[in-house]
Amino acid sequence: MTKVLIVDDLEGVRRMLIYALEDDYNVSQAANGLEAIERAQTEHPDVIVMDVDMPVMDGVEATRLIKSNPQLADIKVLAVTGQNNSEKSRLIQYDCDAFIEKPFEVYELVEAVKKLSVKS
Repeated sequence: MTKVLIVDDLEGVRRMLIYALEDDYNVSQAANGLEAIERAQTEHPDVIVMDVDMPVMDGVEATRLIKSNPQLADIKVLAVTGQNNSEKSRLIQYDCDAFIEKPFEVYELVEAVKKLSVKS
C-alpha cells in the first residue's frame, strides 16, 4: 500500500486529510518540517503532503532537505500553501513535484496524491 505523510501544523487539517486518505493509503503525520524529515528517514513515504507555512521548520526548507538527500530524493512532495506569495510559490515549484493552493476541495488534494502515487 502506498505510504503518505501528511505534514501540517494544524491538527484539524491533519485529521481531515488523514480521514480523506486513510481508506486508500497508509497514512502517517507530522506537525512541522523537522518532524517531516525525521519521518521521511524512518518511514520513507511514497508521497508527502507538505504545508508550506509551519513553525520550527517550514515546508520549503524541509522539502529542500528531503530532495537534496539521495536516499529521500525519490519521495514525491505535494506542497500546500494558503499564502499567495509569488517568490515562495516559485521556490516551491522548483523543489516540489506538485503544488496546490488553499483553500482547496478535499477531492482536489486526493486526486493530486493519487497522481503522484501512480508515478512513484
